[in-house]
Amino acid sequence: MDKRNFISVTLLVSALAFNTLAAQQLNTTTINQIKTSTVSSSIASILHKRGLDEDAAQEISNNLVEEEDELFALMIDNLVKKCNSLSKDEILEYLSTAALYRQDVHLDSYAQLVQMISKIKQKSLDEKTLTKLSAIAKQNKEIFIS
Repeated sequence: MDKRNFISVTLLVSALAFNTLAAQQLNTTTINQIKTSTVSSSIASILHKRGLDEDAAQEISNNLVEEEDELFALMIDNLVKKCNSLSKDEILEYLSTAALYRQDVHLDSYAQLVQMISKIKQKSLDEKTLTKLSAIAKQNKEIFIS
């Protein structure tokens, strides 16, 4: 009976120790995923893949986003949801090029949205897409104001 209690206690302690270790590792992984999913870090990652130094890429992307990462993310999500022909990756590629050339990007501007989509798709836009972009610009402006 003593051996069974000893084995049971050993298994219980091992399970408790392993669960806390696994929980800490899962928590660390989640935090790293959150850090890497921001707009500025995504742009920095693209610039780094293009050959820029990691610190320089991060600085350039921070200059574009200007501490409004959540706002950019909301506007990009709005654009992707409303304009079916675009993917988030295409938008991030465009934004990384704009950041590299130190261009200002305003996702609440109809003219800039038209320019961006035209450049990404490399074709002139139809009337339906232009109407969608007008609505998206208005919604993004409301996001920016609030």
